[in-house]
Amino acid sequence: MTQTTQPRREFHSGRGKKTFDRIPGGFYLVGALVILFEAVMLGVVGLALAVGDPSDDGASPDKEPRRVEVTYIATGDHPSVNLTVGDANSHVPHGVVILPYRKTVELAAGADFYLDVKSREDQEGGTLTCTVLVAGKVVRQAHSTPDSSSATCAGTTADAPQPGISVPTLTPGASPLPEERRLTGTAKVPHYPGESSPVIGTVTDSSLEYAELGGTWDRSKTLDPIFDGFTRKQEGRQRALVKSTQVDEDIMAAAGGTGELRGVAGAVMDERRRYEYPRDQAILVDVASQPLKVDGHDAWLLVSEIHFHKRGVPSTMDLNAVLVVDTGRVRPSVLWVVLPETNKKLWPDLNTLVASVQVS
Repeated sequence: MTQTTQPRREFHSGRGKKTFDRIPGGFYLVGALVILFEAVMLGVVGLALAVGDPSDDGASPDKEPRRVEVTYIATGDHPSVNLTVGDANSHVPHGVVILPYRKTVELAAGADFYLDVKSREDQEGGTLTCTVLVAGKVVRQAHSTPDSSSATCAGTTADAPQPGISVPTLTPGASPLPEERRLTGTAKVPHYPGESSPVIGTVTDSSLEYAELGGTWDRSKTLDPIFDGFTRKQEGRQRALVKSTQVDEDIMAAAGGTGELRGVAGAVMDERRRYEYPRDQAILVDVASQPLKVDGHDAWLLVSEIHFHKRGVPSTMDLNAVLVVDTGRVRPSVLWVVLPETNKKLWPDLNTLVASVQVS
C-alpha cells in the first residue's frame, strides 16, 4: 500500500508566531542609525582628545607660567637705609638694611616689581640709587634728588632693558654689626692705658663733684634739663661727651621703680642708645658692670660699647659709661661719658673721671 507523506507541523509558543516576527521592520532601521551615531561621536571625542585645544601651546592646564629672575639693587652713600620691595601682590617693608644691598628672586613673566630705597629719619640727605634687573638686564634705575630722601623703581618684568645703563658696582659698605651682649654677672672696668687729659677744675652738679677736663675738651657748661635731659655738659673732639644730672622719674620707672642701682644704670644706657644713636641700628656690647663705693655711697658703673652706622659719622663704635650714685636724695645721680673709637687717646679719661667722683 502506498502511503502519502504529510507535511511536518511546527509548534510555536504564544499564538503561533516567532518572537522576532512580532517586531515591526522599521525598528531595525532606527537601531542601526543609533549605533552609527554613537560610533561617530566616539570618534569625534577621541580625535579632540588626541589633537587638543588649538589655543593650547602643548602645556597642561596645571603647568605654572614662565618665571624670570629679578634682581633688586640698592646703593648710595648711606651706611643703612629703609628698604621696601614688592611684587604683583604686595609691597613688603624689609626694614633697615646695610648698603650696598642686592637680592635676586623669581617672578612670573609680566609680573609687577617694586623697590623703594629711603633714608632713615636721622640720616637724610646724600645720594641713593635703586636698580632693578630682569634676566640680568637693567630695566629700571632711579636716583634720589636734593628735595627727596628716597629712590623708587617700579615696573613689570616684561619691560624692555634700558640701553646705556650699567649694573652698579657694589663697593663694600658698612661692616656688619656684632651681636648684642649684655652682662648678667659682674666684671671690673679695665684700665685704659695712656696719658689722660689734664684736670683743670671741678664740676659740681646734682649732688656730684667730678673732674673738669682740659686739653682738647671745651669748658663745662650748664644745660636746661627740660630740653637736654641733663644739667651739665662738657664736650670733647669727635663727639666726646661728659654729662650729669639726677635720674628722672621715667628712667626710674623703666628700671622697675625700686631704685636698684644696677637696673637704673642699665635703664640709663638703654635710653642713651635710643635717643643718641640711629634707631634700631645700634648694638650694645657690655664691657664692664660692677658695684662701687663713691665717697662712702653705693654706686654702680656700667661700661658698654655701642656699635652703630650713621651717615657722616666716621666712628662706628663709642665707649659709653654710666655711673649711678645713691646720693641720699629721692633719686640717684648719674654721670654719663661718651668716648668715640676714632679718638681712643681720650679713653684713659674714663679712669680719671670715675676716680674723681665725690658726693657733694
